[in-house]
Amino acid sequence: MQNLVYNLAHQNNFPGPHLRNVKDYSLFTIHYSLFTILFLLLSTVTFAQLDAGPNDTINPGVPVTLTATYGNPGIPVILGDDDVAGPFPIGFSFRFFGTNFTEFYLGSNGWISFSPSPNTAGIRNPIAVPTTDNTYPKNVIMCPWIDLHPTFFDTYVFYLTTGNAPNRQLIVMWCQVPMFSQDPNDCKDSIATFQIILQEGNNTIENQVLTKKRCDVWYENRATMGVQNGNGTIGFAVPGRNNTSFTISKEGWLYTPVSVDSFAVAPIPFHMQPMVPGNKIVYNWYEGSDQISTDQTITVAPNVTTWYYVYMDLCSGIVLKDSVLVVVRAPIPNAFTPNGDGINDKFRIFGTPPENITKYNFQIYDHWGQRIFSTTNIEEGWDGTSKGQYCPPGVYVWEIFYEDNKKTRVTNHGTVMLIR
Repeated sequence: MQNLVYNLAHQNNFPGPHLRNVKDYSLFTIHYSLFTILFLLLSTVTFAQLDAGPNDTINPGVPVTLTATYGNPGIPVILGDDDVAGPFPIGFSFRFFGTNFTEFYLGSNGWISFSPSPNTAGIRNPIAVPTTDNTYPKNVIMCPWIDLHPTFFDTYVFYLTTGNAPNRQLIVMWCQVPMFSQDPNDCKDSIATFQIILQEGNNTIENQVLTKKRCDVWYENRATMGVQNGNGTIGFAVPGRNNTSFTISKEGWLYTPVSVDSFAVAPIPFHMQPMVPGNKIVYNWYEGSDQISTDQTITVAPNVTTWYYVYMDLCSGIVLKDSVLVVVRAPIPNAFTPNGDGINDKFRIFGTPPENITKYNFQIYDHWGQRIFSTTNIEEGWDGTSKGQYCPPGVYVWEIFYEDNKKTRVTNHGTVMLIR
């Protein structure tokens, strides 16, 4: 039922709220539809990698900046067709077939190697492991080796070392890479998205494959998922994936070193690591069921308490979601009582979090037009004093001006009654 509710919400563009850190429920009342109530009661699906940001409290119509964040920024690698790049730092010492390595080389056709292998550039056809042919890379991990076509004009391949010693990981990711074909109309929609993950300490290897589609017109759709040693005499492949035809959707495989010369290969749950593949992420913001933006950062100015939902499409295959609540307080108060009882002692404006403000000014004037209070700190309110002296009861004029980091400018003014 949990998955059913989530899938229905996604298919029908009814984003359900993901309750997080609500600051003050006494400030608002939310009336949910029957569907939303069912979602809250039954859905426990959460995606910690995507964060829509903290909930916020504003006065009506005051702009607030919302920014979605995901994972860590990967380091892009520019690769051409049948290309090899490197060496790149692993970030830790990794032991492979009995030898420790601190650098790796990256092949555009879905493999990494710990040896330079100068003859491998330009080699595109998949191989069966093991092979001693010098035109193929040695000390290699394939996930899968298939003829892919990244270009110099778009970035499809990234890597990143994450975590802290002694539990760091190297993640190498091919994101939505087109498969090669001689005719542009052949296999034009065939793409591959996958990760090779190296684990510090236990020296295990993961293949995490979101998708490897079918392309029968090029090498009969053959590909290889496996490893082989430094001279090509020992190799281990995923069962049924050694220069054979196959298609993958959401698969994980683990290579565990058993000895210097052997690995155990076993299936594991599919779980790609959070790494931002730059231009291959699409953010979709919704207010209710209405899409309002595809930017990572948006500025909104609701007049009533509103949930905003962000969906992230990662490499055209993984959709994550999160939500953020903007609580709208009652209109800006028209009176306050600075009597020291801790209730309504200061007059202030609620708006965009301070970290999103580039310019702000809040001023108070008396009935003669004299400015008696001014601040550039949005969290600071007026306590009813001027130059350390209590101001008399009466009507005062206030003005605000601020600009957020999206260059949205707000000016407003009004009156407030000081009551003693």
